[in-house]
Amino acid sequence: MAAPIMRRYTRATPTALNVDALATDDETSQAVQQLNQPNAILDAFSAPQPAAGVNYEVRLLKNNIQTGRTFFSVAMDPASAGRSAVGPIDLTAGQYGYSVRQVLGALAAYSFVVKYNNGF
Repeated sequence: MAAPIMRRYTRATPTALNVDALATDDETSQAVQQLNQPNAILDAFSAPQPAAGVNYEVRLLKNNIQTGRTFFSVAMDPASAGRSAVGPIDLTAGQYGYSVRQVLGALAAYSFVVKYNNGF
């Protein structure tokens, strides 16, 4: 039986606002994960939550194409009592990554955690 796993991703400090860049897995330093079996995103949250007035958009990519799933850092606060889980989002076989864009505030790196249904 598979057990849920969590992975932390980091987007390096951008050079300007509204510039997309891939986040890398903190464990593997890879920007893309190859899934050979079905999986699901159960949740995602900031780690740590950005400072007030600093906002990011995280887009899920499959095979280097946007899937239409966008997560907003203002809604990913792990300390918020009203936060809702972002998933489940079913993932089929393919290559997945996260494109991150800082849209507001002083330029800073951003990290977030994604909880998956099972390993890769």
